[in-house]
Amino acid sequence: MLVKNYNPDTDYPAIEALLNDTNTYGGQFDAARDTKERIDALEAQKPGSVLVAEVDGVIVGTVTLFEDGRSAWLYRFAVQAKYETEVVPLLNQQALVTMKQRGHEQVLVYAPEGNEYFEDRYTTNGFTKGGNFTCYWQDIV
Repeated sequence: MLVKNYNPDTDYPAIEALLNDTNTYGGQFDAARDTKERIDALEAQKPGSVLVAEVDGVIVGTVTLFEDGRSAWLYRFAVQAKYETEVVPLLNQQALVTMKQRGHEQVLVYAPEGNEYFEDRYTTNGFTKGGNFTCYWQDIV
């Protein structure tokens, strides 16, 4: 098993498939945020911001590190269900190392309210559960 930085030449199709897979996070692909161009641009601007996990050369997990110097978030944390227990801790640990190197002392992650699967995922990996919030967004037209 290997955790590495995203390679824009080879890794996007696997990331897109993970984000579209309803078993990794309820199907979280969003064309406004998850296009190849956007992911490539993030990785070009901030190398090491998109991590992938490989098993036998096949990408089975990904997480995006989103930070602005003030806040640090784990975003689009998607892992094939059969690799959950092995891959999540590895991706999480690498994300924490990277965020610490970038000067952060805390990292946040969103999960669907009331979903025991994700509550267990994050508390098992050392996260403290915060309050329940609803995300709002608006398209810019």
